[in-house]
Amino acid sequence: MLVTPGVQVIRAANPSPMTGEGTNTYVVGEQQIIVIDPGPVLPAHVEQILSAAQRSGGRITALLVTHQHSDHLPAAYTLKQRTGAPILAHPSVPGVDRALDDGATVASELGEIAILSTPGHADDHLSFWLASQRLLFAGDLVAGVGTVVLSSSPGALSAYLASLRRLISLGPLTILPGHGPIVPNGVARVQSYLDHRAERDRQILTALAGGPRSVDEIVARVYPDLRPELRSMAGRNVSAHLEHLREAGLVERRGENWSRNNQTLS
Repeated sequence: MLVTPGVQVIRAANPSPMTGEGTNTYVVGEQQIIVIDPGPVLPAHVEQILSAAQRSGGRITALLVTHQHSDHLPAAYTLKQRTGAPILAHPSVPGVDRALDDGATVASELGEIAILSTPGHADDHLSFWLASQRLLFAGDLVAGVGTVVLSSSPGALSAYLASLRRLISLGPLTILPGHGPIVPNGVARVQSYLDHRAERDRQILTALAGGPRSVDEIVARVYPDLRPELRSMAGRNVSAHLEHLREAGLVERRGENWSRNNQTLS
């Protein structure tokens, strides 16, 4: 499907509670083609990517990866074998041919793609900003529908909030997410994410108002209708929020339980 002249999206057939309808792979350019987030190794998906390049008479010259999760990276290795195109990604990504750091750029037919370090969902998460079109290839920083799961690393929520604020500083933008539909009003979506995280903080503090509780007990109160297969991911997000609230001096942990300090969330 054409997103804008020079940019196509190809959705992998890997639907799940974590990937929505599937992973979005973006094909940028027509002659010197860049593939962003090649996705999982599904033969039909790989062939669709190769066919998109063949239809335009071009060749794949680079494989950009936002992060190394299994629904975004693995097909890059297959495409590298088939086309010889190098893998460009965070230095921690296995098999990377060109390590991308914050502030680097990658040339494309549509203009320079700026590399933004945007941790929070994953420590090695990058986003790609095509200023000429005001397009942000957001990986799993922003979803087309719903919100995202945070990393289990310490400080994940603080890092994630900083990444979101960085996106707002770009001004009006269209977000091309790793999952779900295109987001035309990117600033409004990012602000809604910031508002959502602030509301989640308040919900957790409310859950702790009656006394100490474990992460599982907080999940049960904050997500009362959650599907069972998503409970572990909800627990990860709640843990990230609790760490964030502890940094602010609002909660404390004793053993497996968390309790609220005698302060209020501003």
